[in-house]
Amino acid sequence: MNQRYYAGLLLLLILIVSAELRAGAPKNYLSNLSATRGSPLYTTYAAAMERSEFTLDEGYHLTFYDSARGVDFTTDTGGDWCLAFRQGNKIVYRLNELHKEPVISVSYPDMVSYYYYPFENILVEVTFLVHSSRLAIQDIKVANLGEEKTTIQVIPFLQNNYRTYDRIDFQPARNAVLFSHEELPDGWVLEHEVPYVDHVRNVFMVSKTIDNLTCYRSYGGEKIEIPKAVRLEAESQFYLWGTVTGSDGERVRQLPPQARLVACLNDDYSQLITENSPVWGRTDPGISRYGVYGMELGALGTLAEGSTGTVRYYSEVTGEEGTVQIDFTEEQRGKATRQDMVLSMSQGPKPPANFRRDIWGSGKEVRLYWDGPDDIAYNIYRRNYRESDTYVLLKKGHREHFYTDKNLSTDAIYGYLVTAVDTGSGRMSMPSSEVNNLGGRDFLSDLRYPEKGPAYPRDLVKVISASVSLNLKAGSSEMLRVVRAVCPEGEDDDALLKMASKQMKGSLKKYLKANEQLFKKVPDPDISDPDLVMLYWSAFNLMRQVMLPPEGKCGYNYYVFSREPTWGWGHGGQVFHESLTMMAYAHLDPEGAMNSQRVYRERQYDNGYINYRTGSYLDEIIPVEGQLTTSAPWYSWINWEVYKITGDRAFLEEMYESSKAYYNYYANNRDTDEDGFFEWGAHAVLESVRDGMVAVWDEVAWPSNFEAVDLNTMMVREMKALAAMARELGQDDESSSWNEMAEQLAERINTTMWDEKTGFYYHVDKKDH
Repeated sequence: MNQRYYAGLLLLLILIVSAELRAGAPKNYLSNLSATRGSPLYTTYAAAMERSEFTLDEGYHLTFYDSARGVDFTTDTGGDWCLAFRQGNKIVYRLNELHKEPVISVSYPDMVSYYYYPFENILVEVTFLVHSSRLAIQDIKVANLGEEKTTIQVIPFLQNNYRTYDRIDFQPARNAVLFSHEELPDGWVLEHEVPYVDHVRNVFMVSKTIDNLTCYRSYGGEKIEIPKAVRLEAESQFYLWGTVTGSDGERVRQLPPQARLVACLNDDYSQLITENSPVWGRTDPGISRYGVYGMELGALGTLAEGSTGTVRYYSEVTGEEGTVQIDFTEEQRGKATRQDMVLSMSQGPKPPANFRRDIWGSGKEVRLYWDGPDDIAYNIYRRNYRESDTYVLLKKGHREHFYTDKNLSTDAIYGYLVTAVDTGSGRMSMPSSEVNNLGGRDFLSDLRYPEKGPAYPRDLVKVISASVSLNLKAGSSEMLRVVRAVCPEGEDDDALLKMASKQMKGSLKKYLKANEQLFKKVPDPDISDPDLVMLYWSAFNLMRQVMLPPEGKCGYNYYVFSREPTWGWGHGGQVFHESLTMMAYAHLDPEGAMNSQRVYRERQYDNGYINYRTGSYLDEIIPVEGQLTTSAPWYSWINWEVYKITGDRAFLEEMYESSKAYYNYYANNRDTDEDGFFEWGAHAVLESVRDGMVAVWDEVAWPSNFEAVDLNTMMVREMKALAAMARELGQDDESSSWNEMAEQLAERINTTMWDEKTGFYYHVDKKDH
């Protein structure tokens, strides 16, 4: 589970339950901050609920605390929005280069204001608003507090550390650039058929005349990496995967280039695939940080019955290597086959080291160099990235430590590998790391030493940059607005430009006032520790931010776990145990908290069942052995606690009926031995909430083998909540019945699950208690 989410959740619940909340205390706490890098402030921002959507939604995280970075708005897949400044010959970007570091003065779920000094006497004030799921605004005020006039060059730029920007289209007359990027769905999204937008069109627009509008394939001259190709439309033929374990028995968690994969078919080394080759129908990496590998052997060619696939793994850190081989059968076609791998010290030649290249003849020749023994032969491979997923043998048994590839197409993108071959045994090493024929100037070099160069690239771009010069008299200031807007690839570019242009003017104060009005409802905590106070308000920021409006199957607002980053199950929908937050959120948005609970009611089955995860495009039921997975039974209790805050009787009436139906479903399906105790069912590990590294579940037995002390105490709480609801509604007989049932189960828990010797409650064996 998301640790940041749980940290905020637990803190908030502790504070709300244990602290005395003050009414009438000074408001607008979040509008009067003085937060610095050491402050416990939540600084992720996403659009207000009423301007948000599910399938295309960009949030931003402000890094104002990392001295090695700039004051950046980072994203997981959309690239980072950055800001640099030049005064004379001095360029400032990172925090450790600033004259004075940022101080945040305003922070709400969708907006932040802060100020800092990039140079002495130069004050920069920024307000950043995520206006909608598709558009964000950055207002930059630059003030000259000195006694002499000066020129400040403001340099907003985007940097993509996820994949690349492509289809670059400069629009200098509109002070804008259009481009595209990818946001690939993870395996969870594909498996659950949740809708997504994977190709996104962007515009980056500035309000003043731009001095320079450029793009680069590298930030500071680092090696240019070609992103792994993705073939989601291709059907897998033979996906081979497994875990990788070192000789020490531990999972191997190195990532490329320290870890490498190579595969061939039928011992034919004239054609190879590597960890950088696509996995058909998936976005999974070839080597994951969890010590798992995966390769699509169908990429090597036609798979016939009896074809032998060989996959080799190499760790540059330990020098260990592993191999798996498998014979293909028609029964395996289109299926994933698991073959785990155990590494041992490599006995063959080591991969060539220090593989590098020079580009000659305006890109028509590539000269390759590498280091290795003189008594070894070398095989050189090339991949044409625009045409193929495989590396093809260019030269076999080469005896030199260099090779020149000539007569190349200057429009092609080539990747090169070299392997060492023992001339005695014929054993081939793992490939070297890859080099390619991509070159050109980098962002930092151009920033420091501007020069007119060749045409800027239109694909595989890592940095997009604009610059605006502000001539500031002593005591004067100027405003600059930067807008980024997005839409699904394929929609009209002119419409996207118009969307951005429309937001180039207008004050952002109305959005601040709307936030202040909303947050006035939140009680001030009676807490003296300023860090805890900031955490308290940050938790409300997070809860409000993850709320999304009615969409798809949801007739009411609902929440996700995170909008930035947007990993699969964290963006799928809401779950009972996460809905504990509604007991706090109801102070901020009473109607929203009630509507979030109504999402469960509107999706409830006729027999009372409510699915495990419920979202705008998801009903996750997870059937196991004839049972459907639900969540831990906190439904009635949450409904009652929300009512106690809102006092909405219509809500209580509808949720009492829904809560009764859910209780009856649970009682009828989670006491399979009919002994009056409840046990976790269906996918019981998920249902129990404790879904990883649980000593009892992992080491003793599956949860449904126990009469669970936690579950049964939850059911006591559910009965008491139902009793309170019935009493409030004037149904005294039902209230008495619920209370009697709660007392009976509580007595059984005390009799059966309490251990006098240790003074503790325990699960008991389902068969013999």
